[in-house]
Amino acid sequence: MTNSTPTDDRHGAPAAPQRSTVKRELWWLLELIALTGFVVAQPLLDVLGHSPDFLLFRQADARDIVLLAVAITLVPPLVLWGVAVAAGLLGGPVRRVVHLALVVGLLGLLGLEVAKKLAPLRGPALAVVGTLVGLCGGLLYRKRPALRMWLHFLWPAPIVFLLVFLLASPTAALLRPAHAPAPVAAGVARNSRPGPIVMVFMDEFPLVSLLDRQGHIDQRLYPNFARLAAGSTWYRNATGVSGLTGWAVPSMLTGRYPAEDLVPIASQYPNNLFTLLGQSYHYRMRVFEGMSQLCPPATCPDAKPTGDNGAAGILGGQGGLRRVLRDSAQLWTQMVSTREATQDPTATLDEAAVDAGGSAAELAPSADSNRRRQIFNRYKRGVSFQRFLSSIRRPADPHEPALYFVHVLMPHQPWKYLPSGQVYPERRLAASPVKNGRWTSEPWPVQSAHQRHLLQTAVADRMIGDLVKRLRAAGLYDRSLLVVTADHGMAFTPGRPGRASVVSPTAPDVLWVPLFIKRPGQRAPSITDVNWEHVDLVPTIADIMGFHVPWSTDGVSWAEPSAARRPRTQKWFYPRPGVRQVVEGPVNEATALRGVTDRLLRPQDGYLGWFKFGPHADLIGRRVTDLTIAGSGGAARVIGLDEYRRVDPSSGTVPAQVAGQLVRTTPGTPPRPPVAVAVNGVIGGVSETFPSGDSRPTWFSAMVADSLLHPGDNRLELFLLDTTGGDARLHPLTLTG
Repeated sequence: MTNSTPTDDRHGAPAAPQRSTVKRELWWLLELIALTGFVVAQPLLDVLGHSPDFLLFRQADARDIVLLAVAITLVPPLVLWGVAVAAGLLGGPVRRVVHLALVVGLLGLLGLEVAKKLAPLRGPALAVVGTLVGLCGGLLYRKRPALRMWLHFLWPAPIVFLLVFLLASPTAALLRPAHAPAPVAAGVARNSRPGPIVMVFMDEFPLVSLLDRQGHIDQRLYPNFARLAAGSTWYRNATGVSGLTGWAVPSMLTGRYPAEDLVPIASQYPNNLFTLLGQSYHYRMRVFEGMSQLCPPATCPDAKPTGDNGAAGILGGQGGLRRVLRDSAQLWTQMVSTREATQDPTATLDEAAVDAGGSAAELAPSADSNRRRQIFNRYKRGVSFQRFLSSIRRPADPHEPALYFVHVLMPHQPWKYLPSGQVYPERRLAASPVKNGRWTSEPWPVQSAHQRHLLQTAVADRMIGDLVKRLRAAGLYDRSLLVVTADHGMAFTPGRPGRASVVSPTAPDVLWVPLFIKRPGQRAPSITDVNWEHVDLVPTIADIMGFHVPWSTDGVSWAEPSAARRPRTQKWFYPRPGVRQVVEGPVNEATALRGVTDRLLRPQDGYLGWFKFGPHADLIGRRVTDLTIAGSGGAARVIGLDEYRRVDPSSGTVPAQVAGQLVRTTPGTPPRPPVAVAVNGVIGGVSETFPSGDSRPTWFSAMVADSLLHPGDNRLELFLLDTTGGDARLHPLTLTG
């Protein structure tokens, strides 16, 4: 009897069923590619394509970016398809059910993402919409071949998304090679002076944060900046030209005002200080950029971190593919979350991790030697400051020109550091006090952020002390040209923008920044009020060190401050490239020089003076038993309440921010009662109550000194504060977590 079933010539197995199975699996894979393309690839590549800073901050190079984009496009569908194929080992019906479940889930996520963009729905309502879309879509997929055919035709869409990202998005500029500037013509260049150039760019650092009300650097809080000023030239009238790092830093390193919205990379700014010194003057380059890639990797071997301890840190990688893959995954989870993100999902600055190791003996100012244990002493804000310090070594050839540069995101938010060097967990309230770059109109959240900024500025001060110590140990301090400055400032004015644009009340905080230039051999202090703008940095350095800048600059040289080179007194500020605001100079400089340190804090009271803040600062440091305890005030929920029962200062992290919400108050309580926080029987901070988001004014947040906390279990007490009649009365609150 003849068998009419077609067989495979090599194995004798039925060929048609095999071809049918392969075809079915191929179509199912294409369906998953199409669906994940719209659910994962398109939203992620769109956001990342318009956020090159997200990748710059994570120090991803062109290879990392291409691999990231390919992984976003292909890995999700392949993983899901692999899971479904594995389930198919249990039988054909299981395989079909699993694929249908994947389709339903992806359609539901797609519906959730679309609804989240188009409607104000959040929380359970948004989850219900996503679920209904998924179920209805799955039913149509099961019953209507047209939907399956639609998915079959859409499978090339993710490839289009990928090509748009790689070729046409703003991030595509990161993939283009840098073009070297024309070398300086022979006979035009002057011989540069021996000795290195050392440059530190800090970030979001207003000059006013360093000064007391007399306009002096407050050496009680910032001793290292005070010592630096005592041996350098302090340009008190120095201003940034933009409130955004991506435009401010290129202006500082090219000498030109921001005219176009370009990505801060070498291919967009081929004429900059790095390419000039590295390629035309053959400087040995030790460059650590935090938010830019203006130095080509071929010129700056340190442009991307290696796998050593300084680069790896506690996150398992400071930059590169592993980092961007992880953070992109976190970004996507925010996109599909049913809750509103509390911050910009592409924010590049929520990177307050530090590298572990080192000795606390050089960091902690506390007199208590028990607290001088192992804590974190490597600061990582985009780059490792410790790696920068480690790159400074005594040179084999003392006449070899060298550039040491670091852009460290300090004292930039998020504010998580105490003056002791300890880190504290940042408490997330119902809503961020900043929305679209503008502070809330509620005063206390803004004032509290200002205090935390000043606390963190102490760590910036410690960095300068570590740098000077390192330069002296390497025998380079006297011979160095040392530049310490910041790209822009920060305003803490309720209801106003923080820094992206300026109005009259915020200009002194946004524009005026610290600038100290120590010339080689300089030991005596000098103060000048010349009309410095940050486009003057490259011309001034060139004049001091004796090299020629071959491109035209908008800035002028203030190497000799007595020379009047800019007759105008107004300041030019660019809220965005090509848009110039003119700001009055002398009146705003005078405001900046009035300082804030002894207006907001109590520097004369030692370490505890950092925390004597707000209208009830006189209570801080007093024992609870010395005050009047009245009837119950109600109950409060404290964020991270359990953390106060197991404090370990040696870990480097202490719960110094006490925040939460009043959940119940006794009848007759005023609508906005202050909340006093006591740690181990001592008042550590007092917070005003305020609304967060759409809530009533029941939230509170206060900073307490880490010197009040001891290892192990700590007694945390909260009180409603009543000062009517002049005497402070404390109403105890019942605490819940």
